[in-house]
Amino acid sequence: MHIARYGRSAAAAVMVLAGAGLARAADATVYEDGAAVDQAAAESMFDVAFGVTVTSEYVSRGYALSDGIAVQPWVEFDYGMFYVGYWGSNVVGDWEHDLSVGFRPEIGPFSLDLGYVRYLYNSGDCCGELYLKASVSPADPLTVGAAAFFDPDSSNAYFEGNASIDLPHNFSISGAAGVQTYGDGSADDFSWNAGGSWSPLDWLTLDGRYHGGPDSDMFVVSLAISTSLSALSGN
Repeated sequence: MHIARYGRSAAAAVMVLAGAGLARAADATVYEDGAAVDQAAAESMFDVAFGVTVTSEYVSRGYALSDGIAVQPWVEFDYGMFYVGYWGSNVVGDWEHDLSVGFRPEIGPFSLDLGYVRYLYNSGDCCGELYLKASVSPADPLTVGAAAFFDPDSSNAYFEGNASIDLPHNFSISGAAGVQTYGDGSADDFSWNAGGSWSPLDWLTLDGRYHGGPDSDMFVVSLAISTSLSALSGN
């Protein structure tokens, strides 16, 4: 069983080259229809977000993958609605590298995220998935969403519904339920999670969550630190 099919988030060269290209774009004068566009406006479209999560167990789609504490660094290069990103985690006997590229348009009240993620390991390449995520807030403070992932090589697919409610004092509760289907006809896997989080600071989040699934009936606690260049510079 390839644990990568339960991973979270094409290639490394794409990410590096795209990041370098975006950096150069932010330093150069931009021309549109023959007219120079304000350089500061162009630079404001570029940002780098980054962070790290420490969790008592890496759980994904109903499977426990780390056999204990996992450290999960990530970085994302953004230019307008487009992005390239990296997310990593230790797994049992290996290290997972997720390389993603996509864009996040907003259509009316819906926030969308469309892209492709490639799952790599120190031991070798595994597989990749196309994904589509959508969320909407029908009434404050409720947000509901859905996500679909599809591996074109194996025809494996994952579908998820999720919801979150913001509470006073930077608390929130959230949950999700999903099903993993397999192109080879194997039985579907069902999984779910529910829990709460608290963000005492803009860059710090504590989360406690119960996971249920084929291999993950457990309570998991996590601490996440995240920020961006724009946040650090006060923009």
